Amino acid sequence: MSNEGRVVAVVSGGIDSTSYLAQWLAKGCNAHVLAFNYGQKGNKELIVAKELINEINKLGLPGKIIEFRVVDGSFMKELWRGTQLTDESVGVEAEYKPTAVVPIRNVVMLAIAAAYALTIGAKYVIYGAHYNDIAPREDTWEPLYPDCSPECIEVLQAAFRVCHFRTERGVEVWSPSREGLTKAENLRRGYKLLGNLIYRTWSCYLSREHHCGKCESCVNRHKAFINAGIPDCTIYEKYPQLGESDEYVKVNEGYVSSRCSIK
Repeated sequence: MSNEGRVVAVVSGGIDSTSYLAQWLAKGCNAHVLAFNYGQKGNKELIVAKELINEINKLGLPGKIIEFRVVDGSFMKELWRGTQLTDESVGVEAEYKPTAVVPIRNVVMLAIAAAYALTIGAKYVIYGAHYNDIAPREDTWEPLYPDCSPECIEVLQAAFRVCHFRTERGVEVWSPSREGLTKAENLRRGYKLLGNLIYRTWSCYLSREHHCGKCESCVNRHKAFINAGIPDCTIYEKYPQLGESDEYVKVNEGYVSSRCSIK
């Protein structure tokens, strides 16, 4: 396959990046997948990402995952202080707080991914930021997660091109947010391609046996399944119930939606 059909995909093992990766594989693109260890509390996502990569390649999608690498940036844990995701002294919240933002984390990851893309001649860099990530904060009206915005992507893409040889410019950076896809719509498209594999993704900010069901990321995961019209068969320690009609049942050591047929 030509370089036109090769992507470097930043994949965390969550529903957003995994669903988006599947969409690019469905286009016939081959993927070099990078997962990042940056000292995150939810480092279980790295194990899940590796497991998912092996299973996705068995689905028979037009494109293939041709390599999977974990980039060791664990030293960043000592630099990214004061955030819920990396700092043990900061508790994980059930609702959005600015401390959920790891400063320009995506910028750091995308810079590394773009450097790799330029090294191997891949044309595209993709990651899982979606449109809900850039909803305005209630206090400042800035995006909830600024480095998920299409504006951030456009500026980065321009910088990556200017900062390399003129004859080798052309790397494009894409995400669901740049395509205008919400978390639910991105999930819906991913589910059509991945089926029940989608339930094996990991969204929790913690690294327990099951999703905690209490952190903001678990709540947003569950909300996305509801908005996408897909039964949420994720096992939660505490079910993130969103209204009285959102019923659940006990299974194993946790809870799943009562709509789930693979309990």
